[in-house]
Amino acid sequence: MTRAYNIIYSLLVMLVSVQVTSCIEPPLHLPGQQLLTEMPAVETRLNVVWNVDADWTTDWYYGWDLKDDSIWGSIGYPEPTSYQIRRYFTGEDPNGAHNDVDAFSIVGTSFRRFFNFGFYDMLIWSDIDSKDGTQVLVINERPDSVTATTTGSRGLSRSVSRLVGNTEYIDTMSVFGLKNQPEIFYAAYPKDIYISRNLDDYIFDPTENIYIKKIEAQLQPLVYIYLVQIILVNNDGRIKGSNGNAAMSSMASGTNVNTGHTNNSPTIVYFNTRLKRNLVAAGQPCDIIGGKFTTFGLCDMEPYTRTGSQYTGSRSALKNYLFFDLVFSNDGEKTYYIDVTQQLQTHAHGGVVTIYLDCSQLTPPDDPKEKGTGSLFIPTVEDYDDVFWEVEL
Repeated sequence: MTRAYNIIYSLLVMLVSVQVTSCIEPPLHLPGQQLLTEMPAVETRLNVVWNVDADWTTDWYYGWDLKDDSIWGSIGYPEPTSYQIRRYFTGEDPNGAHNDVDAFSIVGTSFRRFFNFGFYDMLIWSDIDSKDGTQVLVINERPDSVTATTTGSRGLSRSVSRLVGNTEYIDTMSVFGLKNQPEIFYAAYPKDIYISRNLDDYIFDPTENIYIKKIEAQLQPLVYIYLVQIILVNNDGRIKGSNGNAAMSSMASGTNVNTGHTNNSPTIVYFNTRLKRNLVAAGQPCDIIGGKFTTFGLCDMEPYTRTGSQYTGSRSALKNYLFFDLVFSNDGEKTYYIDVTQQLQTHAHGGVVTIYLDCSQLTPPDDPKEKGTGSLFIPTVEDYDDVFWEVEL
């Protein structure tokens, strides 16, 4: 599928020496190489290039109508409008510690700052443009490593943790916490930026009479979008709806903002779904339960690059299970789960997850009054072997 987050940012660094006046010729005509003796002013411009349009139509049958948009927002990647900047001056050592930190924020895509001569690392990440002024993304700053996680969300029964491989003692009456879905944000970490006194390291612009140093960087998304569709075939009224509950297990609970590498601390991500009737998937009439969630990605995962998006992280014992609730025609509810590890590893940096259910093989609860809590507290798996199968995308 086409990805909406191939976003290239160029950092254009423009050095303006106080000793360079309007009558000075270009560098070839200057007598020496030590003219830049004063601390230069540097203008950094972030040029946002949205060179790829979003295309969620391939293998996506659920669609996205106005009601979906009002519930979950757009399925695309938003363009940021403000940024956090961290400049780390390491002196003459490109591998020096980040002891000298200049922290500031900008609105727009350019700023001007004075630079010392020597090496710099620069970390840039986008702010969250929240409509209500709140956010769940939490940035934890240390001089040499900035990480991101989220606030806690609702609880989920420990019986779910048992299903996803937790072998510790299970108290099915208690709950454990989930993390909220992170908001979309982007980051770049250009390193070893050398501000030199040597004019040969710069390009002279005769129009503005300044010396220019160009640094290429690419801001990558550190949060990815997944679209989930549960395709109900042969339904014939058996499944009357969904209570909206769904969750994905073993997703990374945070990421390193500097590197984009996710942590190896798994969490379950809760998200909402809704049912649409009388749709068509691959030419077959069906009903579809669909939803969207955002995530830092899989555990121990490298960030997305333009050369590909295959998962290259640790092939650990962690499995990704999709949990979801179904409401039967007799008002009974059940929670089902299925292993979607291969689909998520194939689409490691976001994409479409598709599950097909043959509803004629589903068994409704015997007693509709015992229909559970509606919050994935009582997973039932007796239908699993006969009901679910995975469809490769």
